[in-house]
Amino acid sequence: MSDQPRAEALGPSATRRDRPLPLRQMGIGELIDAAVRLYRLEWKVLMAIVAFVVVPVTFLEVWASQVLIGSIGPATPSSDAFGQLLALTLGLVAVQFLIVQPFLVAAVARAAADIYLGEPVTIGGTYRYALRRSPSILWITILTALATLLGFILLIIPGIIVLVRLTFASAALVVEGHRGSTALRRSWRLTKGFFWRTLGTLLLSGVIAAIVSGIISIPGELAVQALGPDAWPISALVSVLGTVLVTPFGMLVVVLLYFDLRIRKEGFDIEVMARELASAP
Repeated sequence: MSDQPRAEALGPSATRRDRPLPLRQMGIGELIDAAVRLYRLEWKVLMAIVAFVVVPVTFLEVWASQVLIGSIGPATPSSDAFGQLLALTLGLVAVQFLIVQPFLVAAVARAAADIYLGEPVTIGGTYRYALRRSPSILWITILTALATLLGFILLIIPGIIVLVRLTFASAALVVEGHRGSTALRRSWRLTKGFFWRTLGTLLLSGVIAAIVSGIISIPGELAVQALGPDAWPISALVSVLGTVLVTPFGMLVVVLLYFDLRIRKEGFDIEVMARELASAP
């Protein structure tokens, strides 16, 4: 599909398949179930989209940390060791925040929206889209972080409210083409009157993801306890597996929530059906 706003590109096409789910309002349990169903439908491509980025980055991070820690001997001043570790940590955090996360958010959000709307999903096409949209996603992330930080500075509760109300800014960019503050305002309007429902769904999906991640992390922790630092490849592999499995599920929930709000507040389902009927032979 072209890089135009997705709301303008919703019409039948030669490559479109049947939508895997009907366009309708869903309860919280139905949303979680729908996310699982969509995940099972396209789990290979979703996991591959995340894995091709996460696997090399994670192994490089763990390897660099192990090399630095191993190079610090007893003769190394503790202040120098701390400075090196701090510099490495800050560098890795910067890479994750500025490059990896915006790319993954754009890629997985695009794939999730395509799956829900019945569009074909390819790794190459998704990555090309993510490369173009990563700067916009990063800007949205920075704006969201600043707004949330301001809310937490004022009081903790306003920070939580802001974070939840701006959850769908990335989806608004991917589906409708909104950028920057426009995407934030779009998310804020969509969540008006649905704060508690949005928060409850996100918390439930977060608990599910945390449980899955916790179960997956057990072998890595046992390996580290038994083998010590030499078990770092196992620990990195387990960490990668958890991220690859959980990331698509979380984004699917966000995208489904976004479309559910549009259906409830804007009649998105009726709009799509009207376009399809109008263009039908």
